Amino acid sequence: MNGLEVGGQNDLGQAVFLVGGVGARLGALTRVAPKPLMQVAGRPFLAWLVEEVVRQGVSDVVFLCGYLAPQIEQAMNGLAAQGVRVAHSVESEPLGTGGALAHARPYLAERFFLLNGDSLFQIGLADLARDGGGEPPLMRLALREEADAARYGAVVLSGETIVGFSEQQTGAGSRGLINGGLYYVSRAFLDLCPAGPFSLERDLFPRLAAEGRLHGRVFDAPFIDIGLPASLKAAQTFVPAALHADRAQ
Repeated sequence: MNGLEVGGQNDLGQAVFLVGGVGARLGALTRVAPKPLMQVAGRPFLAWLVEEVVRQGVSDVVFLCGYLAPQIEQAMNGLAAQGVRVAHSVESEPLGTGGALAHARPYLAERFFLLNGDSLFQIGLADLARDGGGEPPLMRLALREEADAARYGAVVLSGETIVGFSEQQTGAGSRGLINGGLYYVSRAFLDLCPAGPFSLERDLFPRLAAEGRLHGRVFDAPFIDIGLPASLKAAQTFVPAALHADRAQ
């Protein structure tokens, strides 16, 4: 499977990948292949991501597919033979990040990691899952500090409780926290999801933050997304360097 190597140690349960988007900002590249399958250092970007979560101890992987779903299924078809449980939840129409997650309810464990299929945030999954005391949150977001947080939309944190989000802004911004696109989720979170298409980030997170029902944890770790041609080019050296450096420690 394009050189995917697996072999986790401590069982961290389930990882769920959001891989259903069109990836229009990459132009012609994603007309023939979905964004998570863009080639990075000779392999599909998604293969790097899946290999890493399995290396850390994930034993069960679910792909939330939509656009060009058969290509995702084919690219990942070697996982089961290597001892990983695999499921594909395929939407028949675009549902957004939230709708895709709700659609996958039959496949989801009681608690699971949710990851964007177009970005790498090189954190320890066990560190994100570790309880911080008190009642476990419905969802814990992995956050990172960014020099220009306004470009992404800043996250406002009080202790480990997210209390608000600011809108994306153009122009020079200030340093702050942003959403790293990696979450630790309780299946009970799905009970709050509306029917039909919706976005987790735009439609649900702000309301839950206002209610104090989202938590966040800050990590200082390598991060890259491949959503733009320039970042896809940078990923060719960034991704293997970040992952190989982590494994050498």
